[in-house]
This record gives sequence, C-alpha cells and structure tokens, in this order.
Amino acid sequence: MNVERKDSVPKGFTLSMALMDCLPVLFFTISAIFIAMHFPSLLFLIGIFFVILAGLLKVSWKLIIALAHRDIRFFNIQLRYLMPLGFLLALLALFIDHTKWSVTAIISHITQFPSYLFFLIGMAGLIYLGYLGKHQDSHDAKANWKEQCINTLSQFCIMLGILL
Repeated sequence: MNVERKDSVPKGFTLSMALMDCLPVLFFTISAIFIAMHFPSLLFLIGIFFVILAGLLKVSWKLIIALAHRDIRFFNIQLRYLMPLGFLLALLALFIDHTKWSVTAIISHITQFPSYLFFLIGMAGLIYLGYLGKHQDSHDAKANWKEQCINTLSQFCIMLGILL
C-alpha cells in the first residue's frame, strides 16, 4: 500500500487551514474532559482518546500538506476507522458503566436554556457535516474550509451546551 502520494498533493491546503482544523479538536477535547470528570469510565476514556487521536492525525495530514507538500494518506483515511471506533467505545461505556451516570441528570442539563439551543445547533451541524463528508472531495480545499467552519461551529456549540 502506497501511503505517500506526492503526485496528488491537494492544492490550496494552507497553514491557516491546518491551524483552524485544530479548533474543533480542541473544543471536543475540552467537552470530553469535562464529561470524563463526571463520568469515571476507563472505556469512555479509551473511546475519547481514539476520537481525539483521529482528529489530531487529520490535523497532521493538513499540516504535512501545507508545510511539506506531501499527501500521506494514512493521516487522512484513518479518520474513517479511529473516530467511529472511539465513538463506539464511548457509547458502549454508557451501557457498561450505566451506574456511573444519571439519565435524568443528563436530560435535565440538555433541556435547560440555553444549553438546548447550543445542542440543537451543534447536532444540526454534525448531521450536515456527515452529509458533506459523503458528497464532497476531501482533497478539495474549498470543501475543506466549508467542513471546517461547520465543524468548528458545531463543536463550539456542543462544548458550550456541555459547560453551561
């Protein structure tokens, strides 16, 4: 398997794009740490580790393109595997460690104003992001900027919903 594709380095991937891609990873990390402080589950921690690692590798892919002008495919395609694995483990933790959290407390928090507005905006953005992920080219800079803006706003809103 050829992991580096010098001939197909995406055009328009800049340092500013790679740095902006750090924001949703940062917002997700803050949210996950806050949740982990209230939900002591090793399985949850392992799951969010994989999600954060996937985000960091995607950021690394963009940094490598912007700075070294190389397309190391692993850094891009791993997102399809590590992120779902991480979310699956985090979700399984909710069932396996169900005595460590309260459904009532979560619902109460999610439905409070203004948290519910932030969650709605964040979830709508993530759903739209899923649509874009299937219908846009990951090597297109314009598509990446659009996805990054939506992901940044979505993760920021979800973080605010969690922290409020």
